[in-house]
Amino acid sequence: MLITAINFTLTGCSSTDKLNASAPEATTVAAPVYKPQLSSITVPVSISIAAMEEKLNDEVKGILYKDTNLDDDNVAVTVSKGGRMSIRAEKDKVYFSVPLRIYAKGRWKWDPCKLCPAIDKTEDTTFDMVIKTESKIGLTDDYRINTITSGDFEWGNTKPVLELGPLKIGLARFVEPALRNQMASLSKQLDKELQNRLDMKKYVAQAWQMVQEPVKLDDDMNAWLTVVPKEVRMAPLYAQNGTLNTRLGITSYISVSTDGKPQTQVNKNLPKLIVDSRLADDIQIGLTTTIPYAHASKMMQAQVAKQTYKFDGGKSELTVNDAAILPGGEQLVLMLDVNGKTKAGLFTKKIVGKVYLRGTPYYDAQTASIKVRDVDYDLDTKDKLLNTASWLAKNKFKDMIQAQVSIPVQSQLDDAKKMLQNTLDKQGRVHESLLLRGSIKHITPDNIYLTKDGIKAVVNAKGTLTATVDKL
Repeated sequence: MLITAINFTLTGCSSTDKLNASAPEATTVAAPVYKPQLSSITVPVSISIAAMEEKLNDEVKGILYKDTNLDDDNVAVTVSKGGRMSIRAEKDKVYFSVPLRIYAKGRWKWDPCKLCPAIDKTEDTTFDMVIKTESKIGLTDDYRINTITSGDFEWGNTKPVLELGPLKIGLARFVEPALRNQMASLSKQLDKELQNRLDMKKYVAQAWQMVQEPVKLDDDMNAWLTVVPKEVRMAPLYAQNGTLNTRLGITSYISVSTDGKPQTQVNKNLPKLIVDSRLADDIQIGLTTTIPYAHASKMMQAQVAKQTYKFDGGKSELTVNDAAILPGGEQLVLMLDVNGKTKAGLFTKKIVGKVYLRGTPYYDAQTASIKVRDVDYDLDTKDKLLNTASWLAKNKFKDMIQAQVSIPVQSQLDDAKKMLQNTLDKQGRVHESLLLRGSIKHITPDNIYLTKDGIKAVVNAKGTLTATVDKL
């Protein structure tokens, strides 16, 4: 009888409260669009001097100057290209050597007396000379080659003469003024030919559009490299080892995503060219990894589920049965399915239900994991706790959860880095006309974004990247 009474009394001193906290609506806010820092993809551009020489020889032919009028100075001159034009380049100048064939006709006219018949005789001759020019090469903001050409000419071993009857006329004094007058025209013609043959805008426009096509880096991770170009910079032209060289820098936002091929719209409009002698090839690539909420929930379950937390010297305890992570605007919502109890003398107060916490996610560089800070109870949960289990609201349970929740992303980031490294460290063709090569030196954390699909962690991979366009 006594045992029965005691059991009855103890049973009567225990009660259970059902915690009916409402689940916050799973929402995400419009997070700012992630933009890595501007980086420069450098594209080496080399133009063969031999190829340029070949083109100019093919297209600059025939007569360059012709004067058929004998009446003004008794000399008619025709100047034509007399052989193969040669080109050499040093630093920022290109030097041309143009062999010319000169045809000259001279007239000797003498009236011995008024009644005597006039003597009128013409003779012609042919001789060679070489025009020497130099062209300083620059660039304009509309991607044109800008050349400023100047030059002179030189005779061979003997200067030309024309023998007319008893007279031996030196033609240099007649030919030289005509040729000097034509040097400006010849220089302009060379400038025009150079500018037409070196169509830089064509190459830049193709490279500009080509880099905008997303490049698949890995099938298993469904990882894609995306480049959004913003500016075009080009180093001054210089000649070395038989080529005319420059470096084209396409200043871009570069990112790697692992959630499928990005939807991009190609911008075909080239910005104005910026000539930059300090062009660098350092890059920062935004590496992103998305952890689905279901996966994050499983990781949290492994950390807190089936654990019992004790407070107040063991007088109170709470067991987590299940856990989940949901998006809640700019914060993460941590759902904990719990049951617990607290004792006050002979009285035992039990609690069963769901607890909702909110916390701000952040990337912890030391552990390479996503953690939460500023964890607190959701407002509705806090109200319910004050009515049913104020002891839980007052203890350090939320701090314990905050210390435990950790979503490692090191393996995902290592995989992303390795995938990117494999592409860049080896010269790899990632497009029909595009070769990428470079290296990733180190990774630094950037930010955390909450999307409808999961938690997106972003880090910046720093290194170098060079793109070579070799099949235009």
